[in-house]
Amino acid sequence: MTPSLQGKLLVATPALEDPNFKQTVVLLIQAAEEGVIGLILNRVSDKRISDLWDTIFPESDHTSASQHINLGGPVFGPLMLLHTRKELSDLEILPGLYFATQKEYLEEIINNDIQPYRLYLGHSGWGQGQLQREITEGAWFIVPASVRYAFDQENDIWRIGLHVAGYNALVKVLGRHDFPEDPTLN
Repeated sequence: MTPSLQGKLLVATPALEDPNFKQTVVLLIQAAEEGVIGLILNRVSDKRISDLWDTIFPESDHTSASQHINLGGPVFGPLMLLHTRKELSDLEILPGLYFATQKEYLEEIINNDIQPYRLYLGHSGWGQGQLQREITEGAWFIVPASVRYAFDQENDIWRIGLHVAGYNALVKVLGRHDFPEDPTLN
């Protein structure tokens, strides 16, 4: 696994039956030789940030943030935040998209409602070579990411991801980019 996968999307193929990842889209946050960390973009909990804030940060002021908490994956870890403010980040994932885990950054963004942002509980992780094996076995498609995907909760990004993966495969095989929208025109 190379760092070049940082900022890419993993789109679960229809064949992936693991309930932790079935029909998911995972944004790769960090990819290194020793492993990969990502966040599932299309799993949202029924809990709101304000529901859990006092439990998570008991020494902090209460927040009225009504946004839902996202479920980043089955691995327990620190709260993680995707946002667009460079000065409040630990890492730039792709141009204009930032990642934070520091309490001060989370509090600043959430308490001041600096939109857009998404708060994640849990994350996805793969050990050395594990993700590459899953990709080789056909569990994941890799597609380019954009800031829009990180915050768009209204659309079915899994189906959009499948469409993009299919289009990219056609371009690679046929060497063309000019496919008509209506396939009956072929």
